[in-house]
Amino acid sequence: MKERLLLLVGLAVLAGAVVYAMRERQRQLPLVVQPSVPFNHQKHIAAGFTCAACHVYADAQAFAGIPAVKDCLECHASWGAKTPGQAKIEPYLKQLAEEGEEIPWKKVYRVPGHTYFSHQRHVTLAKLDCAVCHGDLSKVTSPVVRQAIPIKMDRCLECHRQQKVTTDCLACHR
Repeated sequence: MKERLLLLVGLAVLAGAVVYAMRERQRQLPLVVQPSVPFNHQKHIAAGFTCAACHVYADAQAFAGIPAVKDCLECHASWGAKTPGQAKIEPYLKQLAEEGEEIPWKKVYRVPGHTYFSHQRHVTLAKLDCAVCHGDLSKVTSPVVRQAIPIKMDRCLECHRQQKVTTDCLACHR
């Protein structure tokens, strides 16, 4: 009986250590310094926007894209009432548009140069939800500064095996 209890306690401690190590590894991912723009995924998703509404290339290209300032302004202009968040960002967006500039967002999700990744393959063909790789953005209230889910080869291979799709090296590596 004691041995069984010790085994269970040992397994619980081991499980806790694994969870702790995974969280610690997550925290060690590099932070990206984003411009100080009050962007809120949570509000946009709550308003009914899909990922593809703003990341318009995700379903047809290898890259997802970031919305152009003119697109943000057009959308914001179509909303009648102004929220405090809109009142903060619209002057900045208008200034950028007048100067022919874009919001200088920094890329958070990158794959090595020898790796080919296609959003179209994953979003349109495989019909994967964006949250599989990018986490639940419906809870994110500030610009993304760190990968929610680390993009690592072993994770990609695990997913490919689960989905029963190719794990041939040349499918993703050039």
